[in-house]
Amino acid sequence: MDVVDCSSLGEIRKNIDSIDMEIVSLLVKRGKYVQQAAKFKSDYSNIEDKKRVDDIIDKVTNYSRELNFDPTVIGKIYSFLIEVYIQFEKKKFLNP
Repeated sequence: MDVVDCSSLGEIRKNIDSIDMEIVSLLVKRGKYVQQAAKFKSDYSNIEDKKRVDDIIDKVTNYSRELNFDPTVIGKIYSFLIEVYIQFEKKKFLNP
């Protein structure tokens, strides 16, 4: 992972803006897979899978540790992210 030492707040913001564009692209891609998942759920109650959510949080927090970053931050971000995608999937399930 390449993180350069920046010499100004402007340079930091430029790098963050660039990363944000990558993140949005990946979030859209993830969302499109979530949208597809709704087609494979036989029942509305199957959309929320606590075990799957727990597995995802475990994976990303462990990866965060490997990258020497606070796993609590990543866990909170992913918990919120997954909740938003669950609501999105429910909407797609009801309105295909």
